[in-house]
Amino acid sequence: MTKIKKLHYPDDFVNQFICGNVIDVMKQLPDDSVDLVVTSPPYNLKNSTGNGMKNGRGGKWSNAALINGYSHYSDNMPHEEYVVWQRECLSEMLRIIPDDGAIFYNHKWRVQAGLLQDRNDIVYSFPVRQIIIWKRKGGINFNPGYFLPNYEVIYLIAKPKFKLAKKANAYGDVWEFGQENKNKHPAPFPLDLIERIISSTTAKIILDPFMGSGTTALATKNLGRNFIGIDISPEYCEMALQRLENPRSIIRDKKTTKSEPKQATLFDVHWRPNENIYKR
Repeated sequence: MTKIKKLHYPDDFVNQFICGNVIDVMKQLPDDSVDLVVTSPPYNLKNSTGNGMKNGRGGKWSNAALINGYSHYSDNMPHEEYVVWQRECLSEMLRIIPDDGAIFYNHKWRVQAGLLQDRNDIVYSFPVRQIIIWKRKGGINFNPGYFLPNYEVIYLIAKPKFKLAKKANAYGDVWEFGQENKNKHPAPFPLDLIERIISSTTAKIILDPFMGSGTTALATKNLGRNFIGIDISPEYCEMALQRLENPRSIIRDKKTTKSEPKQATLFDVHWRPNENIYKR
């Protein structure tokens, strides 16, 4: 494992994209240094009891964007290891937010071996205040054993003094936002969804530890806030940086064919000298 470069808060964090292992980078953030966390981790979709995207076979999912996993991450951990990893991530997120801070943690429930996997094994014992339903438009289901899943969940994990911005409590807890279909990233957040979350708070510094294509960063820019973005993939860090400078750069070119990315585990860190921070 490559030795991690020492980062200094705030200069090396605020309004920067940091390329590295999510837990190791968050451990360098001081306590109470981030007002809000907004994120959606990899869902571990390729670790599945079904044959959809399992082991890269694809089947009816052969054209799915995630069939090759993410750049530098295969999205295929043993379930028990995945739960431990995500709980460690949440513990670090909770440490770095103040008593009036919160985490908006997006995840997806799914059916495994005929039973609902509701992610309670990840979030139990954390201060979950509310579950927001993100109703997605569209979807596809090849399994005749259950109805088409067309929603994801956003866990509002809040410290005791967290409050919404004025009038934001008028929103219901079921939000309907379409998926982004033109984004080069295989699993992007809708920009409108992230802007809804951030604008519903008074947070000034927002962390996304799974930054991906930089949707959270773009939302903070649009709303006059500050961001910290972390991702293990140099490809995604560069993608996010370009998107912040030119939002249209993220649009997928239908004529290009995506080559299969080299995979690596998120528990490995590959720091390249002077390249771990992608400057604005």
